[in-house]
Amino acid sequence: MLKIDINRIDLLLQYALVVAGQDTGWDRELGMIHLIKYVYLADFAYAEKHDGQSYTGIPWRFYHFGPWAEEVYQRIEPALTAIDAEKKIIPNPRDEKDVIRWIKSDDELFDRLGNQLDLIVMGCIQKDVRRFGADTPELLDFVYRTRPMVNAAPGEYLNFDISRSETVSEDRIQSVNTSKELTVRQKKRRKAALSDLKKRINARLDEKQKQRIACAAPPRYDEVFFDGIEWLNSGSEKPLDSGEYTAIISDEMWKSKARYDPDLS
Repeated sequence: MLKIDINRIDLLLQYALVVAGQDTGWDRELGMIHLIKYVYLADFAYAEKHDGQSYTGIPWRFYHFGPWAEEVYQRIEPALTAIDAEKKIIPNPRDEKDVIRWIKSDDELFDRLGNQLDLIVMGCIQKDVRRFGADTPELLDFVYRTRPMVNAAPGEYLNFDISRSETVSEDRIQSVNTSKELTVRQKKRRKAALSDLKKRINARLDEKQKQRIACAAPPRYDEVFFDGIEWLNSGSEKPLDSGEYTAIISDEMWKSKARYDPDLS
């Protein structure tokens, strides 16, 4: 088992926040759930190119409904405090626990942190943070469909040593060895590669956003809708009563082919 690298965990948390800080809207603020999931996605992207070995060495686990690592959770506060990130505490009227959001906007720090990261994890965080930001439902839906998640059951450790996942592999770039000091020429190439990567990511995200807007349509609660509901109810002996119901799902579902086979799911 790999030794957990606290320095890399801190770098990923800090970089995810400063990438979000480059946005101009409310997506600049990230919470605990967003930060943990972005570290997970970076770890998985790196593992795809390194025989299942994650970037941080974290033993990720399927906890409740998603990937979890106590080591990442414990590093959020110290890692973000170290870069003087602003911490916002928002009272939650529906829960005893307050909602915490972090924000940090610093272009110089963005470049400095990026230069310390492997290109794979750097590109992964840039792409995913700019795609999802603080959109929790979209981010979680994406995370839950990654291969380690759909091949595990609650409570199990996630296995990154699996076949490539198109869900996370798309647009990932090859790694370079950043542990050695770069020459002037290598630095120029790296800077050019980062610039090109940023342009391609932004172009792809702009195109997806346009498609999402074009395809989005509000529901129509018109006469046709209500006539259809009435017709459906008239076809049964007894209309369904409104209320709350409980669905019982077998534990065998977690290992079923329907969770990972695209032809079935």
